Amino acid sequence: MNTIMNVEKMAQGVQSTIGLNSNVATQAKLSTLKKLNPQFKVPTVKKPPPDHIATTLVAESSMNNVSSRNGPNTVRNQISLRDGTKIPRDTVHRIMAEIDPDGAETRFPGRKRQPKQRGHLTDTGVYYELHFDGHEKLNFKALRMGPVGIDIYGSRCHSSSQMVKFMAVPNAHCSSTVGHYYLDLVEKHGVFVHATVDGGSETGELYACHVVMRQQCMPELSLQEAPAFVALKSTDNIPIESSWHLFTNYVGLDLKEIILLGKSQSYFNPAFPLHIDLFNWLWPKIVQYSLDGFVDYWNNHKIRIQRNKALPSGVSPKFICDFPERFGLTHFGTPAPQDLVSDEFEVRASEIYDHIGAPKLAPTEGWTIFCQMLPHFE
Repeated sequence: MNTIMNVEKMAQGVQSTIGLNSNVATQAKLSTLKKLNPQFKVPTVKKPPPDHIATTLVAESSMNNVSSRNGPNTVRNQISLRDGTKIPRDTVHRIMAEIDPDGAETRFPGRKRQPKQRGHLTDTGVYYELHFDGHEKLNFKALRMGPVGIDIYGSRCHSSSQMVKFMAVPNAHCSSTVGHYYLDLVEKHGVFVHATVDGGSETGELYACHVVMRQQCMPELSLQEAPAFVALKSTDNIPIESSWHLFTNYVGLDLKEIILLGKSQSYFNPAFPLHIDLFNWLWPKIVQYSLDGFVDYWNNHKIRIQRNKALPSGVSPKFICDFPERFGLTHFGTPAPQDLVSDEFEVRASEIYDHIGAPKLAPTEGWTIFCQMLPHFE
């Protein structure tokens, strides 16, 4: 912007110097513009400011760049735009090397980033803190089968590593869906103390519901003494994030491959509303069946002994939750006071499912059941 203004100013000066009318087009030679630079005090790197002033300007820009991600070119342009001062790149580079000697190494393209520092997880009891997150590897973007998809929302106990509730949901980014999931969880498992989530708008109703439930069911525990809710980055919400890797290896990849057979084998056509309704009725049930199997497996399997782990190890997560006092923990869970398709389709689909013998909802049988049920709707 400063450069454009300077050029316009110089052009006006040329017109004034030559004595031309403002309506007459003017073409100034480069040599003429160079001669006019001193007259209009146009900044140039050939006439930089004194070294102490340049150092001050570079230090001001570097002070606000705490991550050291801005290089000499960026800093030089910032100074030019902000202060109208031109400083040679070599000068900026030299000053930056003096005031931030590690900055260049931080910006080096081939630099290997430092691993995130991890510590030991600690807690005071089971169901004190639960971690929440959504899983979208089976949603409509991942499947690319038209409007159908299956999101998953899950929670995990911090101290026991127990998978609390993993549920197939219509939309893991919908605040109402996540709020409904939360109420289902506390209805079965009780109210806990602290909810940890990733930052996102989908947890708004979860937050509102949890604060109210905390105040009603745990009035003796103030929100100032024990906060009800905290939002972290995904990389810091470790317990639940690691759960998705476990689920993917256990059955998640198999589920996706089997569901995609509907597209590759032409069992499913997104152009037919009946196919969409039947998919939404059948496949979430199959995914939920697989989720329940994964949760049951994990909660009953024996965690390997970890000598340096502050929390219990060497036993199953379910055992820790059932007998927390054996590990010096307290159970904080407090009892709480107590759809995808239309109701008509739900009734009709259930009748047909029972009519064909109510087969087991195994993933490998999903498309077989789909094809058996489809003719009964027509």
